[in-house]
Amino acid sequence: MRKLLLLFTASVCLGPAVVQSSDPLLFEADSMLELTMTVNLDALCRPSEDPDCDYVPSTFQYRDSSGEEQTVPISIRRRDGWRALHTNCQVPTLFVRFTAEDASGTPFENQTTLALTSHCGKGLVPDNVESPTLPDHFERYVINEYLGYRLYNLVTDASLKTRLVRMTYVDPDNARLSFTRDAFFSEHFAALAERLETRLLPQGSFNPAQLDQPAADQMALFQFMIGNTDWSIAQQENIILLEGVDGRQIPVLFDLDLSGLVNAHYATPAPGLPIKAVTQRYFMGECRENTDWEALFAKFEGLRSAILTELSGTPGLGRGDRRMTGVFLDEFFHIIGSVKAREQYIIEACQPADASLEAPATQSIETTMIPGPGAQSRPGFV
Repeated sequence: MRKLLLLFTASVCLGPAVVQSSDPLLFEADSMLELTMTVNLDALCRPSEDPDCDYVPSTFQYRDSSGEEQTVPISIRRRDGWRALHTNCQVPTLFVRFTAEDASGTPFENQTTLALTSHCGKGLVPDNVESPTLPDHFERYVINEYLGYRLYNLVTDASLKTRLVRMTYVDPDNARLSFTRDAFFSEHFAALAERLETRLLPQGSFNPAQLDQPAADQMALFQFMIGNTDWSIAQQENIILLEGVDGRQIPVLFDLDLSGLVNAHYATPAPGLPIKAVTQRYFMGECRENTDWEALFAKFEGLRSAILTELSGTPGLGRGDRRMTGVFLDEFFHIIGSVKAREQYIIEACQPADASLEAPATQSIETTMIPGPGAQSRPGFV
């Protein structure tokens, strides 16, 4: 009798057991997450046109590990930029916001705000078109941009985590216009700073004396690998800066859709550079006397197998796209494996610390066309 009384007392004191979700948290799994979002895309205001744009309510629906359908209340807002314009993208990039209560017990637990990158899509949808099929290359864009983030995760922990999503967009006013496409979530900048125990610096905080130079050199070589010139540490263009405990500023890249790895039809190199296509590599790292090039090249060469394995395991890429992306990446490893090529196109092509885009160096890699599937061919190296 005494034992029963003790058990009863303990149960009253402890209260009912809290049931935890068995689904992995968002960035703790690599599998594609299937979601449904109810949204009227035309009703979302554009930050570039209305500075008072606010979040609007919506929901995510998904099936948990037990097969039960779950609903998570969210609020969404367009992100600004080229892909926010309706004339450019049918589905804009979005910010998704959660409350702690709504996210609890779901894969989104501990998330407050996430960036959602969509497949974009082109043009307006006529009223008489049901579940419109968009060109395959828009799907490739989002998968290859996701791949770029995943590859940078292999290089450094100071990188944004991502999760691939198969998203069904449901129009609340016309279900016939619903469609399903690929997208991906990326970690919020503030969440990254907290994870690394650093401080997220505001725009305009760059201090060259405080720059973590090895981190900057490493990032510049990665940008060269993926053929990206749409960035600047000094201007914090598609770069955030994190301040470490030692005061050093660590650059972190984002927004890779203008890279050669993605090779979007709308992508062009940064203005003023002596290249004509994003699939022509151009090194934008700064010249530094203390750069340990041998160690840097050795690190990337050591990641070659992991990088190509990541490519082969990325879902959503067709055989032809996978092959062409592999060729593009292979050429980078050919360059860093050749003493002559890496001297010419990387070490001697570095940019003076005070260089401007009005007078860039002229070393770049020429490309030739490799036939690809579909209406477009993919420029690559031979």
